Amino acid sequence: MSEKPTETRVVDLDLIAGTLRAALLAEPGLLRLEPTIRSTLTRLKVSSSKAFHQRLRPANADPTVASSDGLILTLTDGVLNMQIDIATDISHQALNVAEKLQVVAAKVTEQSGLTIGKIDLTILSIEGAAERTENPSPIP
Repeated sequence: MSEKPTETRVVDLDLIAGTLRAALLAEPGLLRLEPTIRSTLTRLKVSSSKAFHQRLRPANADPTVASSDGLILTLTDGVLNMQIDIATDISHQALNVAEKLQVVAAKVTEQSGLTIGKIDLTILSIEGAAERTENPSPIP
């Protein structure tokens, strides 16, 4: 009976979250990843949990959850599930933007070597982009 040794791989979920955030924000039509109470509470829970488990887990143990405003990543047995909350620009079709962002999220996941789980994307706001004025004229 021969057993194949399992390949151990350290996954830096915070690095994947940063890469995903940058890739998503580069897409036209996305104004921002929208902070929610859920993402804020998850971020607080994760940071307190990491501090507590630093003494209990090995130094190279990968986190199972990464969270930032508008983005929650959960890793379970090599499967990455995502919750993405967004605000879109009214000049772009929100559904098209959401579909493109799901494709981008899937590509980032594949490039990280993980299996894609659920990609839940919620459009929380559709807004007009703020007009920029280069040099506003002074009031006389």
